[in-house]
Amino acid sequence: MNHGISQIINNLKTGNLAGKETVTFGFSKFRQSVLEKLSSLGFVGKVKVTGTAPIQYLEVEMKYDDAGKPRISAVHQLSKYSRRVYGSYADAHQVKNGYGALLVSTPKGVLSDSEVRSQKVGGEFLFKIW
Repeated sequence: MNHGISQIINNLKTGNLAGKETVTFGFSKFRQSVLEKLSSLGFVGKVKVTGTAPIQYLEVEMKYDDAGKPRISAVHQLSKYSRRVYGSYADAHQVKNGYGALLVSTPKGVLSDSEVRSQKVGGEFLFKIW
């Protein structure tokens, strides 16, 4: 499951560096939930499902500020395919004093660090983004 996370991180970073307007991923429900959480946090724009039923894609709009700088400046992957990182809500600290976010895969879905602390639920720490 986490190899999809590394693909998301890599494609978002390279899409930002190249100045792309949209980035496309292969469809999976997990990728969709991660990208929709990033959209709700304001790191990417709209997430759209394209294609027909057997072959679908996720199309993500990239976000830039007024000066043309990308909204995503860095991403740090915590859980990897070879090493999973789990933690409780007490371990989910703010990223860059609230300017970033920690995404956590929980039984309630993919949540940010602030949502994990407010709902008092733990899970697998996926990545930090700022």
